[in-house]
Amino acid sequence: MLATVGWFFPYAFGAFDSQDVTSTDPMAAILEADPQWWAQFILLCGTFEAYKYKKALEGKSYTGKGDPVLDYANGYPKSEEARRKMELMELKNGRLAMLGIASFLSAHYIAGSVPALPADF
Repeated sequence: MLATVGWFFPYAFGAFDSQDVTSTDPMAAILEADPQWWAQFILLCGTFEAYKYKKALEGKSYTGKGDPVLDYANGYPKSEEARRKMELMELKNGRLAMLGIASFLSAHYIAGSVPALPADF
């Protein structure tokens, strides 16, 4: 879901002040990023996955079955019916985000393929 926001943000608000990434084109920006940034990003993702694995060994869940790994705001419902409703909403949001990022990619590589998006998007 964040990929959709990350694609749209530079077009709407501009890029952050940076010496290495100067493009607002998301595909060009990926290639402009410093390899050290990519290494840090992969390390961060690995840290999250290791934490989730550790908590799974303790009986926590990140797939919706049982107590959640992280829930600082206590937003995960206690009742089973409310949990299913929240999971369905999350599934629908994820599907919509996948359609959104797929349309952005299509519009980027195939001009005019997405009627609702401008040609330079």
